[in-house]
Amino acid sequence: MRDAEGRVTDTPVVSVVTPTKNRLPLLREALDSVAAQTFARWEHLVVDDGSDDGTAEELARRAAADPRVRYIRRDGEKAGANICRNIGVRESRGEYVVFLDSDDLLDPQCLADRVALMARNADLDFATFQTSVFERTRGDLGRLYDPQLGGDHLLRFLYFEAPWIITAPIWRKTALLRLQLFDESLPSWQDVDLHIRALASGMTYLRRPEVDHHVRWLTEPDRVSIQQRRSPRHLEAAEAILEKFEAVVRSGPGMSWSRQRALCSLYFFVAENWVAAGHTSIGLKLWRQVRRRQLGSPLLHLTGATLLRTTGLRGPAGRLGARLAHKWKGWMHLRSEPELIRA
Repeated sequence: MRDAEGRVTDTPVVSVVTPTKNRLPLLREALDSVAAQTFARWEHLVVDDGSDDGTAEELARRAAADPRVRYIRRDGEKAGANICRNIGVRESRGEYVVFLDSDDLLDPQCLADRVALMARNADLDFATFQTSVFERTRGDLGRLYDPQLGGDHLLRFLYFEAPWIITAPIWRKTALLRLQLFDESLPSWQDVDLHIRALASGMTYLRRPEVDHHVRWLTEPDRVSIQQRRSPRHLEAAEAILEKFEAVVRSGPGMSWSRQRALCSLYFFVAENWVAAGHTSIGLKLWRQVRRRQLGSPLLHLTGATLLRTTGLRGPAGRLGARLAHKWKGWMHLRSEPELIRA
């Protein structure tokens, strides 16, 4: 392995981790984008989640030509992209980690710029860069994933309006290990959970406006149907995840009014789905827990309970309740904090 000055070195500085399963045509493009980096001290760990499309043969060929490419076949019963990401981080040797999905691309200077930024700022746990969204070729949509750099990033993750996606950050590996990586016990939302834990724990980070990577906007149908989202198993899992989010936020720098409101909104969303699935009593029980946890005001609790009961009715009354609940959720989201209202 040679660095930018042509010196031979065996130790990578940055590890790129890519989970994949049966995406070989797109994976080739992602691999090529890493191979084209101007910074040479990288390793690319591709963790295969069970491909049968020739991925193993392609990676064997590339690894033989360039030992910086490392192919890992996932073993064990647990599967999924974040399981593979955890495997990749544990096997990595670099000081820094970048996650790259198998259908996304890095610009040639991406790793050089990211490593230089982290080296200049020894206090940073991670830094994020701007994301360009494309469909077939880089820049074809002329869109950024999220142009807004400021604001309360933890609050946005709580509202599931992620200000950045998995490829945007460069992590100090020690920071990821302090977070204990992705929570493999969660059935979903593991990436949101990771970023919520990082922000709530007060990790030091920086957001940069430069675009250095490109995320493919695939128009694939949603794999989770409404019926699946309203199944008891899915809703019970959602409750467990929200309880974890709440505990993480409470353990962090403080539970602001806005963050309380975001958690209330998420709990109401799950309660509303219980009602829509025909389990009004369970939905109301969950909403009562929000009151007992002292999230939100008594008026908010009363309004939410009334809307849940109305939504659970049959016929026009139930449809009206659902429309009012939808408007109320929007009001909860957009309403300013009390001191801003008084001003």
